[in-house]
Amino acid sequence: DGDTLCASGDTISFIGSLSQAPDEEYDTVIDAGGLSLLPGLIDANIHPPLGNYLERFKAYDWVDNYAGAGITGMVSAGSDRFTGAARDREGAKIQALAARRLWRELRPCGVKLHADAVVPVRDMTEEDFRELSQAGIRVLGELGAGPVKEVEEAAAYAGMARNAGMKSLLHTGGPADREGVCYSLEDIQKIRPDALCHVNGAPTPMGAADMKELVQSGRYQMDTASNGNMKSLLNIGRWAAESGNLDKLMLGTNAPSMAGYSPMGLWIQMAILSSYADIPPEEAVALATGNISRFYDLDHGILQPGYKADLIFGETGSLMPDLLSTLRFGRVPSIAGTVVDG
Repeated sequence: DGDTLCASGDTISFIGSLSQAPDEEYDTVIDAGGLSLLPGLIDANIHPPLGNYLERFKAYDWVDNYAGAGITGMVSAGSDRFTGAARDREGAKIQALAARRLWRELRPCGVKLHADAVVPVRDMTEEDFRELSQAGIRVLGELGAGPVKEVEEAAAYAGMARNAGMKSLLHTGGPADREGVCYSLEDIQKIRPDALCHVNGAPTPMGAADMKELVQSGRYQMDTASNGNMKSLLNIGRWAAESGNLDKLMLGTNAPSMAGYSPMGLWIQMAILSSYADIPPEEAVALATGNISRFYDLDHGILQPGYKADLIFGETGSLMPDLLSTLRFGRVPSIAGTVVDG
């Protein structure tokens, strides 16, 4: 509730009414003219290369393009989609640490790209996971999308990651290439990952009955893909809402993938879920902000004092009267302005 937000430095310091705002000398005052204020969006699933260039699509400044859509944060599921990506134990560790350091410094348009993931490869040990965790690597990238595929091996890796304080991610749906794997419901239950990736397929999802059981179990965090199956996305949204598990759902784009990269992919999914799955638009927004922030323990993505001042000024972008009704109508709103770190 309120019409005013204040930031001190890069952090939100107050939300409420203008009459109660702290009486300070502010460097900048913005009159948003009745626009909607949202947290900067977060993409829950990307595979960033070591730089602001997507080799597969010859796409320059791809992070800047995401920033233009109001995405101020991204979470890496592993930096491995480029020529020469490591497939051995030492190389994977070095690559993970290099990606983390590079993206913490690079920050195109101020975007926070959390490249804190290691791609699982063969012969990794408990000591490797402890070493990586102590160096700031917090995520074990998609099991099943790389060399580690066997159920028993994937389960062992998920367990080692858990013991080291890391979150483990699992590839779901059809295999990404001829050497890929398609896990069954029983396989997933044995592996026990923390999160399931692109559950609506990328683009081929797993069977509906098994996915419904996984969603309604509430055991796993899940991310979706903008290049996945839209019917499956609707089903997953409905099942999550019916079972009270919308807090387990996160939106992503899985970029770069065989379907390219999609700066507007989060908005498109929000509009589809709001208009066809009857998910309230403000809750659809949470799937691309607060849910991701809380699962990955980030300091942005929520409009609350103490969080980073990553803000979007949203405009209706259609004939509808405001941003929320625009999403409910199934349309993508317009980004009138973005603020990163105050």
